[in-house]
Amino acid sequence: MRINMTINDEILRNVAQKSMQNAELLMSDADLLKVEKRYQRAYALYQFSMEEVGKALSSVLLLTLIDQRPEDIEKYKKNFSKHQPKIKRSATLDTFICQVLYKGDYEGAMFFLKATISEDEKELDQNKNHSLYTDIIGNDVKAPREMIGEEKMNFICFKAITRYKMAQPFVNMILEHYEELRQYQKENGANRNMSIDSEEAAKEFWDEILSKD
Repeated sequence: MRINMTINDEILRNVAQKSMQNAELLMSDADLLKVEKRYQRAYALYQFSMEEVGKALSSVLLLTLIDQRPEDIEKYKKNFSKHQPKIKRSATLDTFICQVLYKGDYEGAMFFLKATISEDEKELDQNKNHSLYTDIIGNDVKAPREMIGEEKMNFICFKAITRYKMAQPFVNMILEHYEELRQYQKENGANRNMSIDSEEAAKEFWDEILSKD
């Protein structure tokens, strides 16, 4: 954990802004590699982009807390450089992405949600490592090109692009209005925490979609 990190409103704003900017640049670089069929390295950059989106979301959600407690700051610091928490945070967007992209498309929504719910941040982290490094799997030595192909790269590309597009307006809105949101929460007795419960959101969406004819 980065004990000496300074965390305040200005730092959180800068992290959110610069992480989103970097996420866009990482996707742009990945696009160039994709065109050249360098699928393994493209995969890694698309996933790095998702992690930066997760970092931005963690920053703005901390920014909206009515009272930032020491444990909130410590948790933020602890997860700042860890990949899996940032992947998990960016995944909270997927149920909302599904509702926008697949409204009225039952088959598409089901496929997307199944992929989202089965997504494992440890597996994604492993895939990212496989896109960069040679590994020993059982009795075989595998190079990145043998573990990460076009199909996996295309899927992570889709995830990265849609998560970025959903996160960008949300992050921008929070950055512009977080002080108003804090004040509104105080005046209306709202919960101190605006974080997204991804499991509950997923359950609500499943309940809704499965109840349809």
